[in-house]
Amino acid sequence: MRQRTIFAALVAGLCALLLAPGAWAQPPDDRRDDSRYDDRDDDRDEDHRFALGLAAGVVEPDEEGEIYYTAGFRIHLFGGDDDDEPGDDDWRYERRGDIEAYLEPEVGYWERDDVGRSESDFSVGVNAIGVVPGRTVDYFFGVGLGFHFLDTQIDVADPAVPDIDESDEVFGGNFQVGLDIHFSRAVSLYGAGRFDVLEGVEDTLQSKVYMGLRFWF
Repeated sequence: MRQRTIFAALVAGLCALLLAPGAWAQPPDDRRDDSRYDDRDDDRDEDHRFALGLAAGVVEPDEEGEIYYTAGFRIHLFGGDDDDEPGDDDWRYERRGDIEAYLEPEVGYWERDDVGRSESDFSVGVNAIGVVPGRTVDYFFGVGLGFHFLDTQIDVADPAVPDIDESDEVFGGNFQVGLDIHFSRAVSLYGAGRFDVLEGVEDTLQSKVYMGLRFWF
């Protein structure tokens, strides 16, 4: 019940972020005609092309939810440059531009402890992420591939029978969507929902919702 409550709260929070008033607002067009910007360089800021994201949420590998932890490192590949003039030292205007592409290595982990049985899933992979930048809010979408290292331990009641300890490595893919709310050049709050599909296991689909902080540099 606790995990389901957290899962519902994270879903509600993500929806609230998506529907936040003014989140998708862009700077007024008359700012771009302001004479203050006539002599400014048109090039976008080349810094902050990398980002470290740390998040926690809930994963549902079956009908039960478990706490999920994840970290990802984004590497800018291309996109985002345009001819818009930046605002008067305002980082929000410098971020506007075309769609951006990132490569994102990631790790994730969750575990479950029941009476007589425990399970864990440690995953490593890489995602291809597309980001549509806004004034203070970006939304992103992506797909990825990776491996899941599954570990299952079962305590057998019969003392004459040894306990079961199984490990397996399976291939998986994912699809994800989410958004970043930027507090500054260096920090954003992000939330995402995703589906992981695993090959060759009984529960092939894992649904995940998580939120965290992303640090840009």
